[in-house]
This record gives sequence, C-alpha cells and structure tokens, in this order.
Amino acid sequence: MKLLYSFVFFLVCNAVLSQEPSFTCSHQGVHIGERTVIDDFRSDSIDIIHTVISADFSAVSGQSLVGNTRLLIQPKLDGIERIRLDFEGLNVDSVVGLGVASFDHQDSILLVNFSSELGLNQSYELTVFYHGTPIRDASSWGGFYFSGSFIFNLGVGFAADPHSYGRVWFPCFDNFIERSTFEFFITTANDKRASSNGALISETLNQDSTRLFHWKLDQPIPSYLTCVAIGTYEVVNDQVTGENGVIPIQLYARAGDTNNLKSSFIHLKDAIVAFEHAYGDYKFNKVGYSLVPFNGGAMEHATNITYPISAANGGLGSEGLMAHELAHMWWGDNITCQTDGDMWINEGWASFSVYLFFEEVYGRKAYEEAMLEDLAYMLRYGHHYEEGFRAVSGQPHEYVYGDHVYKKGALVAHNLRGYLGDELFFSTIEKFMDQYQFKPVSSDTLQQFFTQESGVDLSFFFRDWVFHGGYNVIVLDSFKYNGLGSTTLFLQQKLRGVDQFHDNVPVYYKMYDQNRNELNGVGSMSGKFAEIEFPTAFEPVLVVINPKNELAQARTSEFRSITNTGFLALDHMLWQVNVNSLSDSAWVWFDQLWTVPDPIKDWRNKPYRMNDNRYWKVSGIDVENAEMSAIIFYNGKTQGSTGFLDVSLVSETEDSLVLLHRASSRDDWNEYEFYEKNILGDPNNASGYVELSKVLPGEYVFANADQSVLSAPLVKGRDDYRVFPNPTKGQVTIVNEDGEIRRVRIFSMDGKLVTETSLEKGADQIQVEIKSSGIYLYELLNDDQQVIDKGKLVFQK
Repeated sequence: MKLLYSFVFFLVCNAVLSQEPSFTCSHQGVHIGERTVIDDFRSDSIDIIHTVISADFSAVSGQSLVGNTRLLIQPKLDGIERIRLDFEGLNVDSVVGLGVASFDHQDSILLVNFSSELGLNQSYELTVFYHGTPIRDASSWGGFYFSGSFIFNLGVGFAADPHSYGRVWFPCFDNFIERSTFEFFITTANDKRASSNGALISETLNQDSTRLFHWKLDQPIPSYLTCVAIGTYEVVNDQVTGENGVIPIQLYARAGDTNNLKSSFIHLKDAIVAFEHAYGDYKFNKVGYSLVPFNGGAMEHATNITYPISAANGGLGSEGLMAHELAHMWWGDNITCQTDGDMWINEGWASFSVYLFFEEVYGRKAYEEAMLEDLAYMLRYGHHYEEGFRAVSGQPHEYVYGDHVYKKGALVAHNLRGYLGDELFFSTIEKFMDQYQFKPVSSDTLQQFFTQESGVDLSFFFRDWVFHGGYNVIVLDSFKYNGLGSTTLFLQQKLRGVDQFHDNVPVYYKMYDQNRNELNGVGSMSGKFAEIEFPTAFEPVLVVINPKNELAQARTSEFRSITNTGFLALDHMLWQVNVNSLSDSAWVWFDQLWTVPDPIKDWRNKPYRMNDNRYWKVSGIDVENAEMSAIIFYNGKTQGSTGFLDVSLVSETEDSLVLLHRASSRDDWNEYEFYEKNILGDPNNASGYVELSKVLPGEYVFANADQSVLSAPLVKGRDDYRVFPNPTKGQVTIVNEDGEIRRVRIFSMDGKLVTETSLEKGADQIQVEIKSSGIYLYELLNDDQQVIDKGKLVFQK
C-alpha cells in the first residue's frame, strides 16, 4: 500500500528548493492512538482452508450489499466447540452448517457455537448470511467506498485495530497470519463490471438483467488482501513473458481512461521483469490493476491492485506508485509480516523496490536519487514527525504506516544490499521467497534466513539497522600513501540518533590520482576509529567514501563534473552554488553530513558552540579551476517544510550565528573569511542565509559565538580549585575551600550542556549522568556568573 501527499521544500522568500514526487510512501504525522494488545492464535487451533464470498451490489442507490460467505474449516486441535470470527458493520441473518447450534454477533466479533466438539483434522462448512452497508474506516482510509458509479474496498483501515480490514465485508480471521484460497461471486447492475482477485471464471447475465462475475484465486492470501472493484469498466488485456511462462496482465478502467492508463503504465512490463530478476518468479496467476476515484493512495490487493485514476493520467510522474504496488506481490502478498509491528517487511521493501524499478528503467543514478530523497527526508524530518529515531521493527500502532516503516524501511533494505553485495543479496531473497512462499514472516525470520543462506553473520546489521533506530556515517579523517603500493585510510564513525557504534560496517571507497584514474574497493570497520591499509597502484590525491551511495548513512552527497559556468542546484547539500568562472574542468564532491562535527581543538580561546545537526564538506580534483560562490540557508524553525535544520543555534536569535571553516581534519575551526550573513530584516525569525563569495575545499559548519555560554573570559586562574577524580565513572568532587565557586557547568565536546549544579563552600560531590564515554568540558563560576576556571574531564561508563 502506498499513501499520497505532495511535499515541497520552500526556501525563504518563497524560493522553491526542491519537490518530492507527487506520490510518496508515507502517512506523515498520523496519530491513531494507543494500541490494543491483540494475541491472535486462532490459526493454531483452526485453519480456514477456502472462502467463498457471494455479494450482491446491484442496488447501487442503497449503497448496500446482500451476501453470504461459505467457510471451509479444519480443526487443528481437539475440543473445539466454538469459533470466533471477525465480522464488523453488517447485520448477520443466519449461520448454517453441520453441527451449528447458535451464533452471537456483537461489535466486530461473530461467535459460532457447535452442538458438539469438532473432529480433529476433519473438514466442516459453515455459511454466514448477512446484509447491510459495509463500513468505512474512521480515518477515511480503508473499508468500502460508494463513489459515483464506483464501488470498491481498501483492505486496510488506518484507525482500525487490527489494521487488517477484510472483516468489513466477510467473516474471517482478520490477521496477517491466516491464509485461505478464495472464490468470489459478485452481482452488479447490468452496466457494471466487477474485478476481483485471481482469474475470471465466468460472466453471466441474470434474468433480472443483473450480472454475475465469478472469480477464483488458487493461491492462499490473508483476508485483508481480498478485494472487489465495480464500475463501468473496460478491460485492457496484455501479457509479459515471465520466468515460468506467460503472465496475463488485466487493467480495468473506464473507456475514457484507458489511453491515459496505457501511457502511464508503459513501464509496467519492465517492472515485472525487474522484480522477477531481483526476487524470483511471480507466484500468482495474473497482474491486475483496477482504477478507482480515490486520491489517498493505492492498495496491494493480490493480483488486482486498487489504483487511483488520478495517478494514471497519461504521464509518468506516478510510475513509482505503480511499481510499489506491484512489488507487494512479493513483499506483502507472497510473504506477509506476522504482525503490523513488522510492517516494514511489507512496506519498506516495496518502497525499496521502487529504487530497483528506477534502476531497471533509467539506470543506477536514478536508483541513487530515489534513495537519497528518502534519506534526506528521514535525516531531516523523520524523528521530528514520529517522536524520535525509531527502529523499523516493532513499530507502535500509531506509526505502522509512517515514515520509519516506508522510507527508513526502504533504506534498511538498501543497506542490506550494500552489506551483502548484489550477488548474495538477490540470490538470498529469491531463496527466501521460495522457502516462505505464502507464509507470514518476522524480522527474526529474515535475520536467521539471510544469515544462514548468505553465510554472512548479520546479527550486527539487524541490531544496528532493524532493531535499533538512528544512523551512522563513516567519514575520512585523512589518508596516507605509504609509497610501497598501499594507502592507509584513517576513518572515523559518527552517529546520529543512536549511542552505540555500528559493527562490521562495509567501507566502500574510490581513490583517484591527479589524472583522475580511479581505484575502487571495500573494507570493513567497527567502533569509532579505524586505520585500514589498502593496496594502491598509484599515489591518490583524493579518496571518496561511499562513492556510489552504496549505504544510506547520515550523509547526503552530490558529485558534479564542472565543465561550464552557471548555477548548481545541490538539493541534498541544501546549498545553492554558482560557478562564476572556470579555467579548466573540475570534479567536486559536496557532502552534507547529518551529525556532529569534530570539536574545536583550542576550545578555551574559541567561543563557539557548533551545530550538532549538520555540517558540510567540499572536496575534489582541480577544485581550484572553478571559482564558485554559494548561498547557504539556515532555519531554526520546528515546523513547516523549511525548518528542522539549525534549531539548537537560531531558535531564538540569529545575532550570534557565524560560519566556521577548516581546510582539513588537521586544522582547527575558524570563522570563515569569505561570507556575509543576511537575516532578512529580522534577527528573531529563525531563518536567513549566508552568502559565500568564495567556496574553498574543506569543512563548514554553523556555530554560535556566545561568550556567556561556553567561553566567558577567565576572571582568574587558581591552582587550589581542584576537580577530581579524572578519569571518573560519573562522581565528581570539586574542592572549593574559599566558597568563591558557586556553580559548575559540564558540557559535551560539541557544546551541549550536560549538567549545571550549585556548589557550597568546601568540597562538593556531584553525580553526573552521561550518555557515552569521552572527554567533557567543565566551567567553574562565581556569584556573578563569571568563569573562574575551566578544564576537561574524562568520563568512563
């Protein structure tokens, strides 16, 4: 399933920076409420083998149906005398079947009582007769829709608990575990056609001029993947040659929509071929789409996707949506998440499949661009909109259809590709699809199977990317050519939204010499720092980490081969660069790193608190050939499409904002020489920009020059003020014999205040709670808030 909304980045003065595709995979900011704990183990005791749904929708004006459902069931345990079915919103007239004694229908539960125990492993039929108007979900996403001449359902309800929503039109076990084969007997008005799951067995004109459509699906699916779509349809028939032969394609649309549909679906066959190549053979008997007048998204009903008319408008702007829904036939319809807490298996992998579709049709750069769009969005907004850096597995009820499931889930799948490499990644998926064909799976299932079949220990990957939130990024501090055919890379791992360093992280690199010859390779690192020696056939002048965006980390990169003057729109860098003159070509890499920059070395004399959210790096070959200027926007707002960038610096005032620069990791940060700040007439609106008259290689970061916060000048230095022990595990003693010291502040190296405590005369002991081991800064202040002394403390957890 995919939800739709348009998202536009508006810069100050209404300048548009970038815009996402019209149809995206997120349901941003929806809070559904606390989850009801549901332990649904009915499938362990009773198996629903086959379901036959008969529904008469011919009375369109009444927006109602008259129907019955026949269930073929088989007990798996002794002592079964009663069955609890999910059935909501319709009126039950009767329940008949061998041994049925009575029934009770209240709210969403239908209890069927038998006169005696059902025999173990014997088959029984019961039929439920009912009528009424099928309901729509309280969120308006899910359930039944009577819209003009259309009738259709969406099998998921956002506000429903559980989210699966088959129960609104037939009695079932409405969960992600129970699977059944299905038949559908759908009656419509004479001028309508009904499309449903599976193959059309027959179409009959009844004596009362209604039409009866018989559909049959031989592959077992969960209840929420069943569907019906009724309209004045024509059928566009086509086919594609798949791995196991011809796959029929059936597209249902009104006559006036068919030409647009064909144009918008011109790459549908490419998508089928791409997904079979990536995931293995198509498991169902047809590929189908039915167009409906619904603008809130699409739904991956097995073999018959419910798809918005507005997305099949003749253009290709929504073909990512088409591919996303098709990918569900593997991720969601063939294998299905066991619970909605692992919905990322359905939705994240379907979103990742859109990257693969773009790669198949438009090439690798299109794949990377789609991935970077999701990555930039999540690094900037995801934790704000969903209250933290969330793990993709174990989502609470209110975020099952949120950004971490769709977008972060896609990034996790992309990273697994990077960890395994293409050959192992795709071959393991194909085996997975066969092993768990038409079965429910969990994140643990994925971890165990992928580890076993690939031969790669993925416990760290699943710990870091599936079961924990946040991001890491590997940055290159420096490199050294050893002169003996090898180069040593000095690497640092940084974190965002998580405290634990990732382990066994692949390090993809590309080295260049001055003539732009290149050498690719991959290594691995764990922990915060690493020195890795690689063989090299030349002396490198540039090393690029993650050159083809092999991993989605806390970095969004832009590469430009500059051969002409003019404007460079660096959407993922969030810079606007202009090449003013060019003496020869230049290769330039622009990186925005969404993490904490290295600390200031001379922290006593440089009163800067740096942005802990992002910094930038400019590097390349022959960069000096290009004279460039740039504009960098800053924004400290906590709302809207332009905010969430510099909240820690400019949420109140922009007066102290400065731009720092350092040429390399060997250098210290200093205020940049070639920039001017424009507050856009108001120093308190938390937005503006800085204009760089020159863009030089090196790193850049916004900071606050705030004497009162970090680096007030010392009133005096006194050796008799003692702070110990050092290192410490958290308890700090401060000797303060004359009582002049009245307060202590402790900061992390990036300038964040950890604790501030009042002191008494003598020796005070304080307990400091820290998140991670490392070097911290302290200040001792007098009654006038003047800094008397300062120093460093090493904390060890």
